[in-house]
Amino acid sequence: MENLGRQLQKEREKKGISLKDISLQTKISLRYLEAIENDRLDLLPGGFFTRQILKSYLVSIGLNPTDWLAKFQEAGLLPTESPVSRPARSSGITENPKIDKIIWISLTVIVLILFVLLIYLSIKTSEKNIQAKKAIQEKGSTTILATKQAPLEPQPSTNQPAPSVQEYGGLNIDLSFNEDCWVQVYADGHLVVDGLKLEGFKTSVKAQSELIINLGNAGGVSFILNGKEGQPLGKRGAVVKNIKITRDNFEQYLLPAKPPE
Repeated sequence: MENLGRQLQKEREKKGISLKDISLQTKISLRYLEAIENDRLDLLPGGFFTRQILKSYLVSIGLNPTDWLAKFQEAGLLPTESPVSRPARSSGITENPKIDKIIWISLTVIVLILFVLLIYLSIKTSEKNIQAKKAIQEKGSTTILATKQAPLEPQPSTNQPAPSVQEYGGLNIDLSFNEDCWVQVYADGHLVVDGLKLEGFKTSVKAQSELIINLGNAGGVSFILNGKEGQPLGKRGAVVKNIKITRDNFEQYLLPAKPPE
């Protein structure tokens, strides 16, 4: 029977995701990711951290962590979660329940602090990426504004109507991530969005004629297409690939217009 790591590797390769992509998005070492696909969970830090690393890897390739953690436990590669057993006491030494309880609470607090720290660092990294993107957008907006504010020479008045503003003639999609989701977006054949996006992340993509979207958690994404609200692209946790949106068919991805009251 094919081992679990090999099955995960095939699922990842089907989606066109590299281990380097996962490492960049999750900040997990490549050697840990390779160990997962080789069924060498013994090379991971162990305990709580092994489970969290495995969960992050499964989410990044669009799989349900609960189902796969159970498979690893059944295969004996991952121990089931249970209270930590106390080591045997040597003869002549009396047990002190109060000290054992203090030690157990201290270890629990340390683990929780480390977990919160990992989440904090991940959020900070995402915020820096968003701030950098906003800075680039604001810089571009400032340049456009400066051009618009340049003094204009007075023009003789005429009776001709003012020219209308030309609307964007292609495809404009605004993506909002309501849950963590792996995503790829191609605009006119060019990959412009790729990787695992965290809950709360937003991005916009423009194309002249065609958008192709791949999702690892289709129900975790909502979107606005050419200024109108779009229909759900799939169920929560579903992997949906090759969603092709063109200037000819984009209206079929929009929610139906509400009838007048």
